[in-house]
Amino acid sequence: MPTALGLTTDTKTSPPTGSMGYKDSSRTMGSNQRLDTISKRNHAAAHEMETLLWRAFCDSPDAAKEYLAEDCVMINPMFNPEKSSKPMSKDTDPSIEQALKEAKRFTGFRFHGTPLVVEIDLMAVALVYKVTLYRHSRKGGVREITASVSSSWRQTAGADWLLCAMHVQKAEAEEGDETDGYGEGDFSD
Repeated sequence: MPTALGLTTDTKTSPPTGSMGYKDSSRTMGSNQRLDTISKRNHAAAHEMETLLWRAFCDSPDAAKEYLAEDCVMINPMFNPEKSSKPMSKDTDPSIEQALKEAKRFTGFRFHGTPLVVEIDLMAVALVYKVTLYRHSRKGGVREITASVSSSWRQTAGADWLLCAMHVQKAEAEEGDETDGYGEGDFSD
């Protein structure tokens, strides 16, 4: 029977897959015990925030700062002015803010499948996924860049989600991928 917090003492089991197709982490791995619907909200928020972040990266990379925590750390050669995998923060040279101001926009993006989400805590999640980014080339045509991404988000007391850490790396080509994973050699135009 449900309680005021939404917890249940029911011992009936139900399928462990949520309506959005992700593994329902409102159950523990060992006991199949139902925990709470906060988990489902966290998973949905993780997918939504990651989508909003990439839309901002495509529309105006500088505007993506509104999704970043003040103490955010990032490795992202696509936005690093030196095109390196050097870690960036607010205190590094270049800083994340500088990198986003100077970053070139992408035309669009596409997730490969549904990002995998794991809850770190009640108010924190991490995602891993593969993404393809598209950019119109000066030589004509569209370049595709495939990357593997890992990101971590935390929820503030005001219920906003902020990016804490992000690691982006060029992805190896896999059988069945439509792109070679490296575009024309690097992330620059």
